[in-house]
Amino acid sequence: MLCRVVRDSFASSLVLLALLQLGCAESDSCSTDRECSALHYCGSGRCQQDCTLNAQCGAGGLCTSTGRCATAADDAGLRDDAAVALDAASAPDAAISSELDAAMVVTADAFTSEDAQRPDAFVPDSSVPLDAHAPADASVPIDAFVPIDAGTDAFVPPDASGGPLRPSTYTYTRVAVGGLGDAHVVAFHPDGSYAIVLERSNGVHVYDWASGTATRFDLRVAGRAVTLDDLVFSADGSTAWIVGWERVGTTDTGVIITLSDAAYRRGDGALSFTRSSATTAGERITGIEIPRAPSGGPGGGHPIVLSQSGTSPYIARLRELDPATSTFSGLFVARSTGAGCDDLAFSDNEFGQWGIVLACGTNGADIYLYTEVAGVGEWRLAPGGYGNVSRTDGHPSADYALIVNWSSRYVHRHESGALRTSGASPGLVDGIWDVSFSPDGRLALITGRARGASLRGTIYEYRHDLYSAAEFTDVSIEGFGIAPYLATSSTYLNDTAFLPGCDGGLVVGGNTSAGTGMVIEFQRTDGVRCR
Repeated sequence: MLCRVVRDSFASSLVLLALLQLGCAESDSCSTDRECSALHYCGSGRCQQDCTLNAQCGAGGLCTSTGRCATAADDAGLRDDAAVALDAASAPDAAISSELDAAMVVTADAFTSEDAQRPDAFVPDSSVPLDAHAPADASVPIDAFVPIDAGTDAFVPPDASGGPLRPSTYTYTRVAVGGLGDAHVVAFHPDGSYAIVLERSNGVHVYDWASGTATRFDLRVAGRAVTLDDLVFSADGSTAWIVGWERVGTTDTGVIITLSDAAYRRGDGALSFTRSSATTAGERITGIEIPRAPSGGPGGGHPIVLSQSGTSPYIARLRELDPATSTFSGLFVARSTGAGCDDLAFSDNEFGQWGIVLACGTNGADIYLYTEVAGVGEWRLAPGGYGNVSRTDGHPSADYALIVNWSSRYVHRHESGALRTSGASPGLVDGIWDVSFSPDGRLALITGRARGASLRGTIYEYRHDLYSAAEFTDVSIEGFGIAPYLATSSTYLNDTAFLPGCDGGLVVGGNTSAGTGMVIEFQRTDGVRCR
């Protein structure tokens, strides 16, 4: 514990950290770099450190933000503090043909130690019986969904009511949710009546907003653990798609699980969730997104599914999902990448037509755009210098997307078909991981790891088009280490979702070491009240 306290106060105690470096490195176990503090990396199962200054790395060497020495060739084009896996520079740029890709789909990708080190790796909490789930609460009836005004979720320019929003403070209330594993994705039904919270593995919780209560459902089949990576609701709220992957024999297999809104409101409970016949043998499905801007997507408003497979190089694939059948049809493209791709967002190209941004941060650092120009598809790799990226989200207008660099705490911006110069990206103080926009695009929240000697839950507010470090507002949760949060330095705030029609919603997160989670309601003090 002493080692973690010393590391969290690194900025003010560099000398003391150096004195305790060996002892800390020997006592802190880890499985990913994210579990180690600043200027430390995970190697051989323990947090380690090679350097604190460039001078300690020899002639031409650089000290990365994970405390690892790298040569100029290893770190070509990166800031001194941008951390990437050393094999990222060898990523091939040649696109994979559909024929080659089809052959690779049916080939089992061997699971390697590199996969185990992905930031999203999850160790189940054996103390929580994952097969158990509570029945739907019959005492809380949910009225049948009546489609809301089509304009509610449509993008409304922030200046329509008189200019950009002013900075504000936030209030937070932790919600008591029983049996919750590490929670890392949340999304609201379009009418705001309930939200779905994904545990990192096996379980989902349906959170009823009116009553503030949640019901858990186990999504495993035949006892196989299933990693749950992302979810999205259809625009009309009739369906939610949950994506992830499981191990079938020795093969990673991507899965899609659908929630029927009508069945859930009817009281069908666990039977509301069904497995789609669309699976991806040899792949891990890591993301799903649906276009909401007028520019649409490859199939109009159809969802797009992202998967990754292999290791160094990885293969990224984009597929179009037919919402009527929950099967794949239409777009299917693939290419090799130097890092595993974990998230996607819509961001228009320079002609105002759709584009899909990929944030690729598993064991490396890549940012790609896939788009079509005059009907011809093309992949674009952003120039280097942006460090390891984790999550991205597109503004509802699709004019731009924000991308989080977790290794060096920068927020990048992709617009008009290209990444803005990474040297102009605003840098934030605390560790960051995710970015999520409000439905109307006026706000976004950026969340990350608990930091500081007196722990704070990292949250920053971004106001539309105010893109400088000084214009981001630190609205972190104070007293995060004490009740009711009881966070540690291994606690992350992984995702946020705004309740449609107001300026509040839910934050979800958890402790990556213990595998326990939390759900927190938030409210913007100067915004439209949600309760």
